Amino acid sequence: MTFFRPKDPTANMTDPMKRHSGTKRASRLLLWKLRLRAAAAALGAVAFGSAYFFVRQAFKDGVWRFDFYLFNKSLAAASLFLIALSMLLTSVHFLSRRPRRTLAYRKHLGLAGFWTGAAHGLASHFFLPEKFPLFSWMAGHPAEAGLGLAALALFGGMAVLSLSSVKGKLGGERWRRLLRWAGYAALVLAAVHAGALKWTSWTKYFRTFSSVLPSFSLPVVLFAAATLILRLTVLVFGRRRKARTPS
Repeated sequence: MTFFRPKDPTANMTDPMKRHSGTKRASRLLLWKLRLRAAAAALGAVAFGSAYFFVRQAFKDGVWRFDFYLFNKSLAAASLFLIALSMLLTSVHFLSRRPRRTLAYRKHLGLAGFWTGAAHGLASHFFLPEKFPLFSWMAGHPAEAGLGLAALALFGGMAVLSLSSVKGKLGGERWRRLLRWAGYAALVLAAVHAGALKWTSWTKYFRTFSSVLPSFSLPVVLFAAATLILRLTVLVFGRRRKARTPS
């Protein structure tokens, strides 16, 4: 004999709760995956830069020694590379057939670049004071110091803007516009900062080719410039295409 069993009224309540819990868990897992991959990209960029500066020093000066000064130089190059790479992903998003997969890394690569740049600034003036004494170096290089501080401040502002709570307060369109133009300005400032510091080294390399390899800052700045040109080109092309599209 079978008996009628009344349906549990809480059954339909628990299923949505379980699905919501599973979605939150999956979102947290994805977030940590993105963060770890961005951190791995930062470590890889710093490691490559360190190896490059080490080999260049051996060719240029005949010195096979790795020290904190070379490591700090790699922090500077890696920071600019990561931030330029994060901006390049926007152009890849526009051109790629699978745009969302690339955009997921944009924010985290940018944050990795910002923190790497902040570490470079701290390392320069607090761990290498014999080479970069804070106040006397700033007094002797006011333009370079101002450009670097302005770029770092803008990147820091972008890090704050990337918070979801800030996006909600500003609204999506205004939030994207602020991030876009702050990013352009900060990337230009950072590239000019590097160029002002390394211009003598770059011009000497092209005059003599004595060091075999150029300073790693040169290809990184060229990469940043190419990224900015491509991004502006995509922006103009996108606006023209939007204007041609009938509403």
